[in-house]
Amino acid sequence: MIPSIQRTLAGLATTGLLVCLAACGDSSDDGTASAPPRADDGVGCAAAEGKTVGFSEPLPDPNFQAIETIVAKALKEYGAELKPVNANLDPGKQISDITALLQQGVSALIANPVDPNATQGVFAQARAKNVPVIVLDTKVGGPYFTMVHDDVETAATEGARILKEKVGDGKVGAILGPSFAELLTWEKEAFLAEAEKIGLNVVDQQVNQKITPDGAKAITDAWKQKYGADLKGVWTFNDVSAIGAASSLSGDFAPAIVSINGQPDAIPLVKAGKITTTFGVPYDKTGQALAYAALRALCGAEIAKEIVVPTVKLDKDNVDSWQPISARVDNPFKIELEERDGRTHVKLD
Repeated sequence: MIPSIQRTLAGLATTGLLVCLAACGDSSDDGTASAPPRADDGVGCAAAEGKTVGFSEPLPDPNFQAIETIVAKALKEYGAELKPVNANLDPGKQISDITALLQQGVSALIANPVDPNATQGVFAQARAKNVPVIVLDTKVGGPYFTMVHDDVETAATEGARILKEKVGDGKVGAILGPSFAELLTWEKEAFLAEAEKIGLNVVDQQVNQKITPDGAKAITDAWKQKYGADLKGVWTFNDVSAIGAASSLSGDFAPAIVSINGQPDAIPLVKAGKITTTFGVPYDKTGQALAYAALRALCGAEIAKEIVVPTVKLDKDNVDSWQPISARVDNPFKIELEERDGRTHVKLD
């Protein structure tokens, strides 16, 4: 059982300890009190001071920019620095970026691989240098110090159940994501597996290759022509697609739309009932989990091999309480973990 870790309480306890040590500790040669070493508070420690953590991001994206800011601020609290690089969806560039980070002497590495098979060689180089590797959303390869995992599978599973409840035996279309991202494959497999298990009548599956609203609208318009009002539900792999699908609604063509992301542009459509449900991904907690993992790595500690970040179901009843990631970037660094179903989860506020 991993104990709950509350950054705020630990910080208060540590602050009190430091005040005492500063007043009562040894003096330096010039007669002034020497700074005591930072105690290990279960998150960071003195060993983090002056260290650099590399962060290889897969693509330019507002969510990754927010995660980067959150991780950098958390590391700074312990005197550590974040050095981010961006692969621009190019596996070759990601390998070069990580190689450069290792040459620059980073003490820990965070990476979300564009192609996890391609990065195995450079991850092995990191391990050979005793640089702990923390990955985001990949199950390929390893061993890793830990893997932080946004729990899209549970969202997709529950999404299938919501559609079944809404449409019964009615026809459902599934707009799926491109296969280049592991996370999207997990989501697709979880949705389709649950749909088959519960008898959800998925009559068509299409991939929104462009990952644009227009791409999803074209798919949904084609379904409108083919099925008309008989199409009672639509699953979309992200809110960009849900927004496109919602723009096809008209007259008696009003399928229930269930999605995932919780992005700002989708929230008004949830309020209006055009998107029935979306599942928000609390990327602030993803960032805090990555920062926690990096700090524990710098401290030489051991943690769970997987840290799960739950999603949040959003519908008309609670969507007003959902804050976009831009409003959560400056939230205090607070990480609390709990064991559920044999896995370590981040506890949401």
